[in-house]
Amino acid sequence: MTTFTIEPYERKYRENVLALLFYSQRLHTHLDWYKAGQWLDIEENVIAIALEGETVCGILGISEPLNNTAWLRLASVQRGYDPAIALSEMWQYLHDELSQRGVISVSALLMNMWLSTYFPAIGFEYLEEVVTMHRAGKMLPEAPEQTVKIRHGYIEDVRAITEVDHAAFAPPWQMSQRDIRYAQRQAASCTVAELNGRVVAYQMSTRHQTAGHLARLAVHPSAQGKRVGGQLLYHLLSKFNLRGVRSVTVNTQMSNEISQRLYRRYGFLRNGFDLGVWRCLL
Repeated sequence: MTTFTIEPYERKYRENVLALLFYSQRLHTHLDWYKAGQWLDIEENVIAIALEGETVCGILGISEPLNNTAWLRLASVQRGYDPAIALSEMWQYLHDELSQRGVISVSALLMNMWLSTYFPAIGFEYLEEVVTMHRAGKMLPEAPEQTVKIRHGYIEDVRAITEVDHAAFAPPWQMSQRDIRYAQRQAASCTVAELNGRVVAYQMSTRHQTAGHLARLAVHPSAQGKRVGGQLLYHLLSKFNLRGVRSVTVNTQMSNEISQRLYRRYGFLRNGFDLGVWRCLL
C-alpha cells in the first residue's frame, strides 16, 4: 500500500502539477472563470499535493474561503496510484487547515462522477443538482415594462455588484470581489440594473461565436418581485440576437424554482446536463 507525503502546494511544483492535470484521467475542475494555471497562482487558495519521493501523485485544491465556506476547486490523482488513499490523506491535511481558518463547509460541483465514488469515505454527502437550461433561436416574448435603467457594468461598479451578489445568494454560492472583477474582465457582456441611482441587479455572460452562456444573474432582495431579472435577461438576449448568437445556456440550482420559471418564460428548457452538488461539513 502506497503512503504519500502531503505538502502544501508551492510554485516550485507548478510544472509538475500542470503536467499531472493535462495527462490525468482522474480530473475535477470547478465550473468557473479560471483556468487551472491561473487558479494555482492565487495565494489565498488552500492546496495540498501528494508526493511519492519527488513525484507529484495527486492534488486537492480548495478555493479561498468566503463567509466560512469554500469550494473544492481542483482534484486529480495520477494513474497507477490508489485514489482512495491519496484523496483521504490530502483531505485530512486540508480538513485540519480549513478548520483552523474557521471554514464550516466545503462544497463540490461535479461535472464527472469519478470523485463521487470516493466522496462518502471522506465525509462528503450529495445535496442536489445544478440543472443546465438551453434556448435556441431569436424569438423573444413581449418586452417587459422598463422600470430600471440598464447599462454596461464598469470596474467602478465591482463593489456594488459584489454587494448585490452577496445579498442575493447564500454561501457557498457567493463570489468574492476579486472573482467578480476577474469574471467581469472575461465576460462578453456585463450589465447592471439601476433603480433610483442604485445598482440592484447585474448579469455577466460569455460568448463563443454563435453560442452564449448566461454565467451569472443576481437581483438584490429589495428589488426582487419587480421583474428586474426579466428586464436584464430580455436586454441580454436582444443584444445577443444582434450579435448573431443562436443558442444560449444557463445553469441554476434544482431547488431554485423562481429562477427556472424566469428562464422558461424566455424559452429556456432543461437539456439534461445536470451537475451534482456535494458538501462536507467540517
